[in-house]
Amino acid sequence: MANPPPVGSEWKRLTPQFLGIFSILTAVYGSIYYAFQDSETILGFPRPGDEFCADAKSAICSRSDLFAFQIASGLSFLVMGGFGFYYWHVKGIQNTIPATPAGRCFSYIPEAEFVAVVCFTFQVWDFFISLGIPEHRTPIMLMHHILASAVSFAGMHCQYLLWYSFFFFGLSEVSSIFLVFMDLAKFFPPESGSSFGSFVEGYCGPIFAATFLFYRGFMWWRITYLKFKDCFEIMRSGQAEKLRPGKTWVLYVLMAFNIPMGMLQIYWSSLILTEIKKLIMGEE
Repeated sequence: MANPPPVGSEWKRLTPQFLGIFSILTAVYGSIYYAFQDSETILGFPRPGDEFCADAKSAICSRSDLFAFQIASGLSFLVMGGFGFYYWHVKGIQNTIPATPAGRCFSYIPEAEFVAVVCFTFQVWDFFISLGIPEHRTPIMLMHHILASAVSFAGMHCQYLLWYSFFFFGLSEVSSIFLVFMDLAKFFPPESGSSFGSFVEGYCGPIFAATFLFYRGFMWWRITYLKFKDCFEIMRSGQAEKLRPGKTWVLYVLMAFNIPMGMLQIYWSSLILTEIKKLIMGEE
């Protein structure tokens, strides 16, 4: 466990990381968007589905915005999910810090801090980019971006709950890696029997459902219970005010925002279970 920086200077210290990640995402999105803005097919992918071309202003339907968004998002999910999986399951980060409420709430873990910065940056970037993409600017997704960015910012800026970042900002995004391929297949429908279509249906779909239901449907609430228990304990013992003077209110914000985020996981899990039921019952 690394020595922590002085608490109170986090946003200023982490701003270069934020700007760097934001710039990379924007560069990836912009380069793909402008390179293929007049092309129906992108890197061998099929043309966009007809339902995504309803507003096309010419005979050519280019949805390079959708393709660029998926690629930029996929890179973010790969970093967050990869870090979360490695440090949680492979390295066993929980064994490198004190197994106490204070250990989980106050331990400084540089890698977890980085995951929080990536999450915050991506959520802010995603919010503004989504405003220009009809398929992504739904109220529920915009609200998700606001909540996730607020939670990740509060945690990294006030140096609270970094250990939990590996789960909430890392492992919870493992399923999103496979969702990227599913979304690409939705927006750019592959031909029946194609290798990409088979890859999405045979591998990405099942793995997405399994990882989402496990991490977001089941583990989310188990970790949330531990998080709430730890927060109340460090407040009861006075450690919260002692180690983060004047910032105890942040714990209430983090816990409060965890509730609607958790409700979203239940809602999305119910949609997945409904689709699984239809598949089992042979329904369309």
